[in-house]
Amino acid sequence: MNLIKRELLKEIKEHLNKPEITVITGPRQSGKTTLMKIIENELISSGEKTLFLNLDIEEEMKYFKSQADLLKKIELEIGDSKGYVFIDEIQRKENAGLFLKGIYDMNLPYKFIVSGSGSIELKEKIQESLLEEKEFLNFQL
Repeated sequence: MNLIKRELLKEIKEHLNKPEITVITGPRQSGKTTLMKIIENELISSGEKTLFLNLDIEEEMKYFKSQADLLKKIELEIGDSKGYVFIDEIQRKENAGLFLKGIYDMNLPYKFIVSGSGSIELKEKIQESLLEEKEFLNFQL
């Protein structure tokens, strides 16, 4: 792993204690999923509950039909206590920013870490929805 990714990994791990949504953007094949998997494995090793969903996997897309569907899946896997939810390829979800903002506004015990291919359009859409209240921190690869 190169120096830039190691520094980014450190910054993301520091952000895990904050309630805001962590958003990782960057071009395809830049290592977003790898970073998320490293973090997830470290959390699991330390006894934390996690859920990893990928919108590139057709079977997992069903959990994103509504916020209620996603929350049912999270509660089934993590329960109603603290946990970490990783969502890979969030750009596949229409109105991703509004979808995430609605979940964030529910004040749930889950920390969301999401990634998306670094289209400027995706970043802007998520920022429009979430930036008003500084509800996320964006890490650019």
